[in-house]
Amino acid sequence: MNLKNMFSFVIRYFVLLCVTEFLFIGHFKANADVYSLKSKLENKHLLLSATKSPLVKDKELTTVSLGILEEIILEILSSHMKFTYTIVPPSDILSPGYLRPNGSWTGTTGQLQRREVDMCVTTSAPSSAKLLVSDISYPVLFVDAAILIPFPKEKTKWVDASAFQSQAWLAIGCFFAFMILSAWIPHGHRLTKSHPDMECQNSLSFWIFYYFCIWMLIQGATLRNRSTPLRLVCLVSFFGSFIIMNYFTASYTSILSIPNFKATVGSIEDLANNGAVNPLLIKGSSTEEYIMSSSDATMKKISERMRYHPERSIRNALTVDDVSTIVKENSALVLIKSTGESLIDQSYKINKECRVTLAEKTFFSRPQTFTYPKNSSITKSVNYNLLLMQQAGLIQYAERRSAVPYNRCSVSEATKIAANKVVPLKLKDVAGAFVILALGSALSFVVLFVECILKKTK
Repeated sequence: MNLKNMFSFVIRYFVLLCVTEFLFIGHFKANADVYSLKSKLENKHLLLSATKSPLVKDKELTTVSLGILEEIILEILSSHMKFTYTIVPPSDILSPGYLRPNGSWTGTTGQLQRREVDMCVTTSAPSSAKLLVSDISYPVLFVDAAILIPFPKEKTKWVDASAFQSQAWLAIGCFFAFMILSAWIPHGHRLTKSHPDMECQNSLSFWIFYYFCIWMLIQGATLRNRSTPLRLVCLVSFFGSFIIMNYFTASYTSILSIPNFKATVGSIEDLANNGAVNPLLIKGSSTEEYIMSSSDATMKKISERMRYHPERSIRNALTVDDVSTIVKENSALVLIKSTGESLIDQSYKINKECRVTLAEKTFFSRPQTFTYPKNSSITKSVNYNLLLMQQAGLIQYAERRSAVPYNRCSVSEATKIAANKVVPLKLKDVAGAFVILALGSALSFVVLFVECILKKTK
């Protein structure tokens, strides 16, 4: 082997050795990093902050679906990463907390700021203010804010006008007016020429009275000895009246069979603009923080009202047995939708009836995360394992396990159930008919009184 070939061999061997070392060492290092992320907390004991039952063992706390979800996720996480933990709830307020004028935080954020715990496993919405004193995890789940309101009372059906829209009523009135004029003009002209002595029957008031006798009373008037044009007009009007009455009957039947609930508010915009309904917020919650710091015009209206009435930021929404004792006729509690559904279910079990429900529209859809002390050494490891849980579908499994089966006090659900039931009509359902009868009777006595006076004056 000459010198040139030997040099070429050495160069090739060196290049192959470098590439092999780079690939194997890089692969080994990557595997080592993954193993480090998985096993970083192995056999360690963590102090964890939480505010919800069942993680917080407090008999006064109402167990909500979000608390059950957090417990399931924590159990899976601790089992996979092989760490143990102790729950240390905040001593001042069971919520993420709020910022004091001196720069310190209350609640779980205060615990993280003071580094009293290694992690907070109560999910909350990230905010710019909290990021100054804590770090956030990979998004655990997404939630919506909702409005908990008193269950609306069914409206009394006083009048029947709702069976048709205003345009339909106008068209019906025009139809009757046209039919009366169609009969009055040709028949009245013929009657005047052939029977001058019956001029009184050519007045418009006579024909209005005549048509009402035929259409409504079916007595006191007849088509016998009437002209062919009049009979044709009456025939067409009878047919049109028959169709209109059948449509009215069908429409009003559906109105009577489907309950009509009128909620105090249907959206966050309604709550902001309705001065008669008092907004309530959970003290220290992420929803309260969002509303009080938002630059949105709707949120500003609510935050201004809350600043005038700070007592409406309540602490005991999750510690009362029945939330309907807080959410009364003139109030509405803003909270996370899943928490509201849990409180509704608890209230129904206590009262055996629906006393609270959720407004139709939700708002402020946002991610919920775990939180750590600023620059914590466990942040990267826990986030990596949360991502693995998300990819494996374990967090979705926890959501299904913890969710309330259904909102039994949903207004739309109550309406659907009532529509499929054969329920005897209540007095309030037919109140409109009795009002019309009463007014008609009163009017008849007034007319009688007037006739008696006129008769005596003659």
